[in-house]
Amino acid sequence: MKKLLFFVDFGGFDDFTPIFIELGFSVDFETNPRKCVKLAKSNVYDAVVAEFSYNPEFRDRVSNIESILATLQNKSPNAKIIVLFDEVSLDKLEQFKKRYKIDIVLKFPVAEESIKHALT
Repeated sequence: MKKLLFFVDFGGFDDFTPIFIELGFSVDFETNPRKCVKLAKSNVYDAVVAEFSYNPEFRDRVSNIESILATLQNKSPNAKIIVLFDEVSLDKLEQFKKRYKIDIVLKFPVAEESIKHALT
């Protein structure tokens, strides 16, 4: 069975877990970045869906998912990376994309069909 890591930080959008399961994924859902890094270190994932956010108080990082993606690049280098983002973070996301492999970005609100298309 394919494995998917679903990281939600702030939320406020639909839970796509039923869609992931419908597409044949076993889903690890996490809301804590540190616990998500731990999952990324101990599993190999086929896909990752992560909510991107930027906070100027991140002194040494660009975003909330930087540590997660850094871990995945080593442990799951072939994973498809899908990032969900709010348009207000677009400039920071563009900066982030220069440093990390991101396959698809989806702007909020994210439609179910967009998620399905991204994973197939």
